Amino acid sequence: MHHVVDPATAALPIESVPTLRTEIRRLIRLGLPIIGTTLSGMLLGFTDFVMVSRLGTEATAAISPCTMLLYSVLCLGLGMSNSVQTFSAQAVGRKQPKEAAAYAWQSLYVAMLFALLAYPVTTAMPRLWVLVGHEPTVQAMEVAYSEVVLWCMPLAILCVGLEGFFNGIQRPKVALVSVLAAVVFNVIANYVFIFGKLGVPAMGIRGAAVATLIAWTVRLFILAVLFRGRDFHREYDSRNQWQPSLQRLRGILHVGGPTGVQWTLDVGSWFIFLTVLIAGFGTATLAASNIALQFMHISFMAALGVGSAVTTLVGHAIGERKHDLAALRAKSGMVLTASYMFLIGLLFLLTGRWLVGLLSNDPEVIDTGARVLLWAALFQVFDAMGIAYVHALRGAGDTRWPAALVIVCNWGVFICGGYLVSRYLPQLSYHGPWMMCALYIILIGLALRARFLHGAWRKIELFKQDAAAPTVVTDVPTAVCDVEQVGVGA
Repeated sequence: MHHVVDPATAALPIESVPTLRTEIRRLIRLGLPIIGTTLSGMLLGFTDFVMVSRLGTEATAAISPCTMLLYSVLCLGLGMSNSVQTFSAQAVGRKQPKEAAAYAWQSLYVAMLFALLAYPVTTAMPRLWVLVGHEPTVQAMEVAYSEVVLWCMPLAILCVGLEGFFNGIQRPKVALVSVLAAVVFNVIANYVFIFGKLGVPAMGIRGAAVATLIAWTVRLFILAVLFRGRDFHREYDSRNQWQPSLQRLRGILHVGGPTGVQWTLDVGSWFIFLTVLIAGFGTATLAASNIALQFMHISFMAALGVGSAVTTLVGHAIGERKHDLAALRAKSGMVLTASYMFLIGLLFLLTGRWLVGLLSNDPEVIDTGARVLLWAALFQVFDAMGIAYVHALRGAGDTRWPAALVIVCNWGVFICGGYLVSRYLPQLSYHGPWMMCALYIILIGLALRARFLHGAWRKIELFKQDAAAPTVVTDVPTAVCDVEQVGVGA
């Protein structure tokens, strides 16, 4: 029997043989601040949506496609900087804290590259929204919002890199503080700029974009100040690891690049789903789907917080050469996210009309939105499965296969399938595209689980130069921790 102390909860000694129950408790302790961060981050967009919705149905229809356009452009950079969490977690597990800070600095150089893209992309907005072909009033609002909000790109990329560092070293409360401050500033700035308060002229939907830009700036300022602060500098040498490193940038590209491409095409597919497939059924249907998506965010954003904690804990275990413990932690993430999202699915099923009615008083929008939430209820558990296992794979550095899988299913089932049922089964109306959305998410969840259980991630070495280094911590017995032999079935 080997008595060890897990660095993820160094103050809490654990038994030599961890169980599913103890790992779920550990995941909750680490995951709660990260869930708070992801949900608070969601509030940045949600407060924009709620306050802009007071401008009318056209504004409600405009804002979600704009947000998805932003993330379609941004996700390649976000995926790359998000990989800082994987490297930081494994570096700490390998007792190489300076490497964690060095990888965090590399996100600055990724952000600088995307800053160069901001101007040409914003100037293309009027032509793009004309091509999309929404109603003229909606188009004008889409242009006004997207021309400003796209300047958030470099700020968001650097924020995600720094948050990846803090989450990877198990200091998620730092990211939580930064995003809570950003939410407060966003609400105040929305009130001032959208509706014209404190002597500022009313800017409408464009004011929401200005508020978002201010909020991201506040968020970055807090993260950067704390990252360079005395405590983190003493432990991680965070002020002196700023040099660009081709080796580390290649690592970020290798691990984060596939994730970034996946995110870009994923968000891009949702952009097409809303602006082309769903918008074809009318402005009320588009507004209803946008409202339903806001409530879906409550479900999967909390699950993403748990998934981020899974990435950290799996990365730590792998850094310590404890692959069986990593498998157990992945399963704990699956159990926790599936339990939560099952309950959310019941909420959608039982209270859909009431939820949609909170954000609209249009009877057609309420009826359509409630029906869309029925489809969302159907795929909640499978979405949880996909989120848990894709984050576990990310913690191990296995990102190429999952990215290829998601891209193929996304565009093959979700978009092409949605288009075909819209064209050849028009009697299904908007239910056709949403049915294909449900099928896509179910397939992805099952496939990602199969990929993790296959075990190819066990052979990945992110720090190849140290591959021959002696292992100082004994692995956890396979018979006890194997992902298929512990606790509740995934």
